[in-house]
Amino acid sequence: MNNWKVWKQEKSYQKLFWAGTASGIGNRFSQVATLTLLYQLTGSGSAIGLYFAIRLVPFLVMAPLGGILADRFSKKKLLMMIDVIRVPFAVSPILVHGSEQLWFIFISAFCLALGEALYAPTRMASIPAIVKQDRLLYVNAIEQIMVGGVLVFGSSSGGVISYLFGLHIPFLLDGISFLISALFLSKISMPVTSKAKINVKHQKITTHKKSANKLIFGSFALIVILFIELTMPLANGIDNVLMSVYALEVFQMEDLGVGFIYAFLGLGFVLSSFLSNLLKRKLVTLIVIFIAFEGIGHLLLSIVPSFTLALLTVLFITFVGGISNICLSTITMKIVPKSMHGTFFGLTTMISNTTLGISMGIAGFLLEVFEPRALSFLVGITYIIFTIIYAILFLQVDLLHEKRKLRRSL
Repeated sequence: MNNWKVWKQEKSYQKLFWAGTASGIGNRFSQVATLTLLYQLTGSGSAIGLYFAIRLVPFLVMAPLGGILADRFSKKKLLMMIDVIRVPFAVSPILVHGSEQLWFIFISAFCLALGEALYAPTRMASIPAIVKQDRLLYVNAIEQIMVGGVLVFGSSSGGVISYLFGLHIPFLLDGISFLISALFLSKISMPVTSKAKINVKHQKITTHKKSANKLIFGSFALIVILFIELTMPLANGIDNVLMSVYALEVFQMEDLGVGFIYAFLGLGFVLSSFLSNLLKRKLVTLIVIFIAFEGIGHLLLSIVPSFTLALLTVLFITFVGGISNICLSTITMKIVPKSMHGTFFGLTTMISNTTLGISMGIAGFLLEVFEPRALSFLVGITYIIFTIIYAILFLQVDLLHEKRKLRRSL
C-alpha cells in the first residue's frame, strides 16, 4: 500500500483534502494581504503584534468547544456551517480605506480565528471517522502534502496577487475559498454514529457519565501526547520568526529571500509524505528520532555559510518535522477512542496554538538579546533536550495497554 493507492480508495477523504486546501490557500492570501494592509495604514509593528494577539484569544476558549461539538453533532454539517459563516468576515477588510477603519480588520481577524478554532479539531476528528484505521498513516502523510502545498502556493501567490491586482483581491478570494471548501464538504459521505442520532438531552446524560477530561488525564499515553503538544510549539514558534529573520538580516535577501525560505519550508513537508511506506512500525521511536533530527537541523542552520545551504537546511528541518508529525498524528488517532476524537483534538488545538502564539511573541524579545544564529543554536539544543524527555516518557508507556484501558473506560 502507498499514498497514491490510499488516495484513490478514500473518496471522502479526497473531498476533505481539497476543502482544506482551498480554505488553507485562501487563509494564506488573506494573511499576506492583512499584514501588508496593516503596515501600510499604521507603519507600525505594534499593529501586527495586536493582530496576532487577537487571533490567539479564540483558541483558548473555542477550540475545546469545537471538539465537544464535533463529538456530539454531524462533523460534516459543522464544517460546512463554519465555512459559510466565515465568508462575510473574510471579505470585510475590503471596506477598509483608512486607519480609522482598522477595527474592521481586527474584528475580521477575531471572527476568522474563532471559526478556525472550531474548524480545526472538527476536521481532525473527521479524518479517522471517514478513513479506515489501517490507512491513517498514509492519510496523515498526505496531510503533509496539503500543509506544504498551502504554505508554498498560498504564501508566494498571495504576495504576487496583492502586488499585481491590489489588496482587495486576496480578501475576495479568501471568501470564495470558503464557499469552494463548503462545496467539497457537501459531497463527503460521512458515517453518522448512533451517538449523533440520539437527542441532545440524552446525549448529555450519557456523555457526562464519565468526564472526557477525566478519561484523558487518566491515561499516561495521552498525557505524554499533550505534553508534546504543549512543548514542541515553544520551539516551533521561535522557528517561525527566525526563518524570516535569516532571509532578511543574516543573508540580506530581502522579500525574495523570505519567499524562497517559505517555499522550501513547504517543500520539506511535501517530501516527508513520500516516506509513509517506511513508517509502518515503531512509530514512537520514529517520533523521537526525527524530533532529534529537527534539532540537529537547527544546529546546522546556526553555522551555514550561504543562503543556498540555508535553504537546503530549512528543507531538511521541515522534512524530518513532517515525518514526526505523521507518526504522532497516527498514534493519536489510533489510541484515542473515536467518540473522544473531537474533545481530544479540541484540547490539543487549544494547547498548541496558544503555546505557539506565546512563543512567537517571546521570539521577538529574544532576538533583541541574541543574534539570530545564536538563537537558532539554542532552539536546536532545546529540540534535543525535548527529545531526551520524550524518550524517557515514552519508555513508561504501553500503547496497546493504554488503548484497551481507554476503551474499557468508555
